[in-house]
Amino acid sequence: MLGWHREPGQPVLLIGSANYEDGLTNGSVVRVGDWAARAIHDALPGQRGSTGPLALADADGDGDLDLFVGGRVIPGRYPEPAASLLFRNEGGDLRLDLAASQTFAAVGLVSGAVWSDLDGDGRPELVMACEGGPIRVYRRAGARFSEITEPLGLGKYLGWWNSVNAGDFDGDGRLDLVAGNWGRNTRYQSFLAQPLHLYYGDLNGVGAVDLVEAYVDPDLNKIVPWRDWETLSQAIPSVKERYQDFTTFGTASVSEILGDQWAQMKDLLVNTLDTLVFMNRGDHFEARVLPMEAQWSPVFGIVVGDLDGDGYEDVFVSQNLFGVSADTSRHDAGRGLWLKGNGRGGFITVPGQESGLKVYGEGRGAALCDYDHDGRMDLAVGQSGNATKLYRNVGGKVGLRVRLKGPPGNPDGVGAVVRLQYGNGRWGPARELHAGAGYWSQDSAVPILGLAGEPEAIQVRWPGGKTTTGPIPTGAKEVLATSEDTMTGLRQD
Repeated sequence: MLGWHREPGQPVLLIGSANYEDGLTNGSVVRVGDWAARAIHDALPGQRGSTGPLALADADGDGDLDLFVGGRVIPGRYPEPAASLLFRNEGGDLRLDLAASQTFAAVGLVSGAVWSDLDGDGRPELVMACEGGPIRVYRRAGARFSEITEPLGLGKYLGWWNSVNAGDFDGDGRLDLVAGNWGRNTRYQSFLAQPLHLYYGDLNGVGAVDLVEAYVDPDLNKIVPWRDWETLSQAIPSVKERYQDFTTFGTASVSEILGDQWAQMKDLLVNTLDTLVFMNRGDHFEARVLPMEAQWSPVFGIVVGDLDGDGYEDVFVSQNLFGVSADTSRHDAGRGLWLKGNGRGGFITVPGQESGLKVYGEGRGAALCDYDHDGRMDLAVGQSGNATKLYRNVGGKVGLRVRLKGPPGNPDGVGAVVRLQYGNGRWGPARELHAGAGYWSQDSAVPILGLAGEPEAIQVRWPGGKTTTGPIPTGAKEVLATSEDTMTGLRQD
């Protein structure tokens, strides 16, 4: 769910709509919650797959916000790729961009998305977290998008990615990425010396999708199934005909077990389950593993912000998954985690008894906002099947509230990058305003920038590439920056 201004002064909510239960296509992929009319109505055409993440940005450079709709799953056909769509904003109406949507038709199972200006040219790239694939990056070229995942060095990290966000973790002004994965506390981890396999296809000829999970057995040096003979033969009757005892089945590879049906199967690979940070080096990304506490349980929600106000970007992740199969223990070793940044791309964990952040349920979306206007970022954490938790920040240093006033089609300045300048030409980290990031969440459009001293000026790189810099009035606790080159101090000590 995202907040959006259809027209200036007319805020609405964009609500992703799933069709997993009925599998029908006559519903809308996105519904609109109209505050003024106090109504929710269908806004965009339906499609076969259920809606996943939503993300807004000025994708075509015309000054207003366009909408990406990630395809999460096709009902009953996991893990076939679900179609993702791009809708262009035309005078407040969202219309399907056919050329871009064709590019995204078979991207995969998109579980997270964020628009981020990774190369600093004022035009956002589209970053997707895909389940059973890499963190994918697309750059607009004319009327179409081209994938640049491989040139950036991201193609070799194949994960069950749940989420993705962007932040400047080493203070160099470039936006880095952080991506949530399943972590190391699963039965799969010890077999990741070689990729895991998920084979899928219609083995029974009835139009359904059959699955065979598999891994490389180091003793047999074969790709073998995870499931035992009884379980697999119930799903694929031909297995029972081909293997009458456990001994012969136990030494057979997947290709031997499936026989001629093997050729019908597609292969989805996974070679890492680590939750990672990808440091932006300009022409490529460098992967770093987050601390072990972040690997104890699957990571979903990810927020980026300066939680303690020390001038360095931090990360909070929400964790856990309870809905597992009967032969698997639920993944409940996390309780949400604050990762304190050191300004050089490294993080240390802050224990829950120190931070006060303890979410024992299934953490999902998370968002930052200064709810009480005290200059500190507060945190909201959603849970699956439980109440949303709101944590008030009472221990962080007071920072600088920044309000942006963009053009009519983007009044909150979504996509802008703000940065503080200190004496001697020293800069603070870049902070980018997102409408949709992490795990299906949206932070406040009013960021709080942590202070590593007394700032002298603030720089704003607006969508499109225009950069404005203005002095910060002495004693200001809040500033207003506009795309017309004005800067105003709103609150004083």
